[in-house]
Amino acid sequence: MDLHLSDRNFCLFLLAQFPFASDDMLEMTLTDYLPEHFDMPTGEWLDELTGKTDDPWNGHTYMHRLNASVTFYAEFHPHETVYFFNDTYLGNTGGHFHLSLLSWEELQAIVNNDATDPSLLFWLLLPLTIGKESERSGIEAAIAGHLKNTALDLQADQLETITRFVTSHLIFSEEESHAFEYKTDIGLVTHRGHSERNHHNDVGSLTKVNEVIYSAIR
Repeated sequence: MDLHLSDRNFCLFLLAQFPFASDDMLEMTLTDYLPEHFDMPTGEWLDELTGKTDDPWNGHTYMHRLNASVTFYAEFHPHETVYFFNDTYLGNTGGHFHLSLLSWEELQAIVNNDATDPSLLFWLLLPLTIGKESERSGIEAAIAGHLKNTALDLQADQLETITRFVTSHLIFSEEESHAFEYKTDIGLVTHRGHSERNHHNDVGSLTKVNEVIYSAIR
């Protein structure tokens, strides 16, 4: 499959990769909102992207070379997307999701360094990203801007609503102190439990994931 933001099905699939995206005003999640307002990808289309089974898995992998030392992979499995930098596991969107990983600054640096398809890279890495309340305006502006680069042709109210949904996936206002802290000789860690950067992880694992993230930014 050619995976591009010109494919409406793929755009909707990407928007379904944000398990924390919810809206208190609407009292619903983004994954509930989408099928109420859009014709979602068919089962046949999803089978082609993710494969029909995990044993053996026969879905597609998106591969994007970030620089001379780091390649980003997104494996599309039934019910989850799994992410890697090189062979270092970053997280997944499945039932036992592991996501909160990249800082907003790190995501911006990776996307801004890309000269090939920055909007697609943005949408693939955004589920892994943590934002802070102080970054909200910049995050909302970036999400809205990259939504305009999709094939969805959103109305103004849809653009505003989906931006609000996706922003909520990044920013947990009540857990601002849990975003990131810096540990000497290790680098950034987070107090969010569903993360390969969780501060309780062993030093070796934290160092490995931090090293490949820093390499991806160079």
